[in-house]
Amino acid sequence: MKTAIKKLDFFESLGWFGNIILSIGVIPQVVQTYKTHDVSSFNWSFLLMWSFGVFFTFIYIVNGDLKSGKRQYPLWLNYLVNIIATFYLCYAKLFYA
Repeated sequence: MKTAIKKLDFFESLGWFGNIILSIGVIPQVVQTYKTHDVSSFNWSFLLMWSFGVFFTFIYIVNGDLKSGKRQYPLWLNYLVNIIATFYLCYAKLFYA
């Protein structure tokens, strides 16, 4: 039995690379917030719009992927990490302020 090994094309590789960068880009802020509990510079409007924006966009992407049968895992990774991170930052703003 032959197993199919999928090769990443150039644009899919770019997608993975870009979404990994976006996923880890929020981590330094989360770590700093966790260590210092300093949330004074966070704006509620920004945090809430960012949090719900990534959450609703993730739902849109998953729905589209389920309908098309194609999975865009780089986007899933980016949005899941950002959902967790932004909701943590909202939690931190609420409880550390």
